[in-house]
Amino acid sequence: MRGLPVWIACALCAFGLASTPERRANAQAAAQPPIVLPTIGGVRWTPEAIAKLDADIDALLANAPTVRGAHLGIDAIDTATGAVLYARGADDEVQPASTLKLVVGSAALEKLTPRFVFHTTYRTFPVGAVDVVDAVMGGDPFLTAADLAEAARAVAASSLDSAWLGRRKVMVIDASHDDARPYPAGWTWDDFGQAYAPRVSAADLEEGLVHLIVTPSTVANAAPTVRTNSVAEVRPAIADDALTCAAAREDAPIVRSLATTGIAGSDDTLDVTAGPGRCIDVIGSIPRGAPPEAVDAAVPDPVAYARATANAALQTVGLAVASSAAIGSPVAANPRTIWAHESPPLATFLGPRFWIPSDNLVGELLLKELGFASAGKPGTTGGGIAYEKLWLQSIGVDTATVTLADGCGMSQYDRITAHDLVAILQHDWQGPNRALVLASLPVGGARGTIEGIAGTTVAGRVFAKTGSMMHVRGLAGYVATVRHGAVTFAFEVDDWNGDYPALAALRAAVLARIADD
Repeated sequence: MRGLPVWIACALCAFGLASTPERRANAQAAAQPPIVLPTIGGVRWTPEAIAKLDADIDALLANAPTVRGAHLGIDAIDTATGAVLYARGADDEVQPASTLKLVVGSAALEKLTPRFVFHTTYRTFPVGAVDVVDAVMGGDPFLTAADLAEAARAVAASSLDSAWLGRRKVMVIDASHDDARPYPAGWTWDDFGQAYAPRVSAADLEEGLVHLIVTPSTVANAAPTVRTNSVAEVRPAIADDALTCAAAREDAPIVRSLATTGIAGSDDTLDVTAGPGRCIDVIGSIPRGAPPEAVDAAVPDPVAYARATANAALQTVGLAVASSAAIGSPVAANPRTIWAHESPPLATFLGPRFWIPSDNLVGELLLKELGFASAGKPGTTGGGIAYEKLWLQSIGVDTATVTLADGCGMSQYDRITAHDLVAILQHDWQGPNRALVLASLPVGGARGTIEGIAGTTVAGRVFAKTGSMMHVRGLAGYVATVRHGAVTFAFEVDDWNGDYPALAALRAAVLARIADD
């Protein structure tokens, strides 16, 4: 769901697993269709054309085994006039999966503005014989270990006084910008530990993940090699090390290698799971002879992970570090700011880091930021949802048709109608952020992952947010038609057990029928 970190990409290149940037760029340019922006204008839809469109789409859906028994919510309107072109179950509440990210993204554009950035600040102040380095974390999902290395250099350079440099430093992570609730209601327990479901914290570093490279042994049934460039400690399997996993929270996470190397050609079942305490377990099997595999795992304690990483960075620049347990809860006395960091602005990351890769953590931290901006510290999921409901009401959505539990759509409790999603998209179209929204959405066959569109007549013409969970598939956005101008649509499916390639092809056929009219 997200791009490979730079260090993993470089590692894969070293192993010969990645093509050169030039090759990738040339291949993508050859495969991608031209992008056709949706615009207002063209031939008006006539009642006869709409009636024929409805009959044709009904026929496509009636003869499609992939949606037999499924619950469909479909709404398509003329973007210019609001005239309904096709509707089926448009007012039914459906589980949206990641199409729900349209809510928090669009609300954030309006409340936070496209210029919004997350802030991280290092402050310092003396407490007895030590100097506290207080990292005030602002919920930046893009903060990296490299950023904390830069902060450590700023600490070392903040004074040339030998007494300052000789005093021990105590690293304190202040994550009070947001509440400490790690998961929204309705997330399923078997997602915990996975890269797409990190713990949500104002102190999330590296998106709350440990990045691993797993290399199979040359011998079947032997343990593969697990490597990381983070502060996480990789250990082989131990019969019973629950006490180690439950050790001091200030320590870095432990990665336990419980996986095995399968015979050549066997199934690759490599996976990660949340172990006891502060342990991350690598499990499953990787075939002998397979290339090294990149695996991300959610850290068990984001605050401890950030502190361990920050401590290691301070030690790298030659500063002595003491345990924070020695000072309890320090009170700042005339703190001095020595480093400040800003994330990219919302306008820059909305597409590449949120909607297009469908990043769940970004959705949750944006939702808490809406709570912070509207109700004050700490930012909470509930506060963000309260603001979203007010915002939805302001754009004409009946919030009785909406159930919101998170910002990314992973909650089993989320519900929204196709009509509501279209209302959000119409509001974006009619407001000042139209161009930004269009530039930030996946484009079928050209940008992001909208399956079933490549190679069809609507390739390059569908600008839409995808949604995918067990038994749920959704797509909502805009279509650039050939003759009629833009169409705003939502195509939501839940309670579904069909074949996904068949559903993607069906959805593409419906959109092509609208676009090619």
